[in-house]
Amino acid sequence: MRERSTSSEHRDMGDVVIDTSTGARGTYADWVAAFQNRWSDARNNLDRFMDILGPDILLRAPGLRTTRGRDAGRAAFATTFDALPDITGQVHRWSASGEVLFIEMTFSATIGKGRVEWWNVDRFLFRDGVAMERVAYFDPSRIRRAYFSSLAGLRQLWRIRRMR
Repeated sequence: MRERSTSSEHRDMGDVVIDTSTGARGTYADWVAAFQNRWSDARNNLDRFMDILGPDILLRAPGLRTTRGRDAGRAAFATTFDALPDITGQVHRWSASGEVLFIEMTFSATIGKGRVEWWNVDRFLFRDGVAMERVAYFDPSRIRRAYFSSLAGLRQLWRIRRMR
């Protein structure tokens, strides 16, 4: 993982749950490392991915339904991974203060017949060390253009809409 924090003090920050199934705790740096590890093969790590999030997690992202709870989040991520089976996320930097963690990253996936890349910032809120809310901030226009610019992209979008 190419984790780069904005300052060396991040390495000692936080006491957060990095695996809710075991109760393992660590720093924000440990949590971000677990997050990056799961995004390296998110589709095949879905259960492990959900284990870094609290049981009542609230998930928001542009163009997607807001979900609450791990089961709803798992279903939403599964739909995304079915629609974009090769999606990957690469963490570039992060910053934390108190119970708030920001992660700047790049996503990429095949849409239609081409590879599309977009920047994203995730804002996580922690309560008692557990990730309870994630809001993704990104501009969905590049993704929409990719879907609507080819017949293959339109077919892929149609399959996503049928899965909902």
